[in-house]
Amino acid sequence: GRGTGLEGQQQLQQGTGTGFVIDTQGHIVTNYHVVQGAVQVEINFFDGSIYRGEVLGTDPDSDLAVVQVNRPAEELVPVVLGDSDSLFIGEEVVAMGSPFSQPWTLTTGVISALNRAINSLGQYQIGSVIQTDAAINPGNSGGPLINMSGEVIGVNSQILSETRSNSGIGFAIPSNLVKRVSQALIENGSVSYSYLGIQGGSIDLSVIEAL
Repeated sequence: GRGTGLEGQQQLQQGTGTGFVIDTQGHIVTNYHVVQGAVQVEINFFDGSIYRGEVLGTDPDSDLAVVQVNRPAEELVPVVLGDSDSLFIGEEVVAMGSPFSQPWTLTTGVISALNRAINSLGQYQIGSVIQTDAAINPGNSGGPLINMSGEVIGVNSQILSETRSNSGIGFAIPSNLVKRVSQALIENGSVSYSYLGIQGGSIDLSVIEAL
């Protein structure tokens, strides 16, 4: 580490993010980039208790991960995962997380757009992504995007900003993809995808005229 005078010694880094309990077995969903390379994971619950967490499975291609926490089932309150295919533009939503390490913060907004595509941490893009103007900042990653019925309809994952702070364009992984990925990670520790070996490109007016 810096200032120690010892060669070859690395300084441990810490990072924070958000997650949510999905069942009474202690499975917690968060972003892959929140736990990427983690040696130790600590889970801070709303009641002030702190537990060790174990990364059960990760999926860079959807930027999702499942963490296991050994807490009694009667002390866990799972969320309800809604149907992200039934969302509409203009629908009110709230985002929860710990932006800039400010715990248990709630922000409000609407669904700004649907069916966006964003880059994953793997080799594919993530499709059917939800765009929202609810304030999302570093520390919100992995937290829930919630509809007015209290259902989790997305996982807050990225923002579009030149300053790394909220600019009104945030992206959430849709809950229907979260359901599929989290189940696969719990059962197998990884996710398998079908894909086509083709890649598309943009067509502008000059290309259209040339064709």
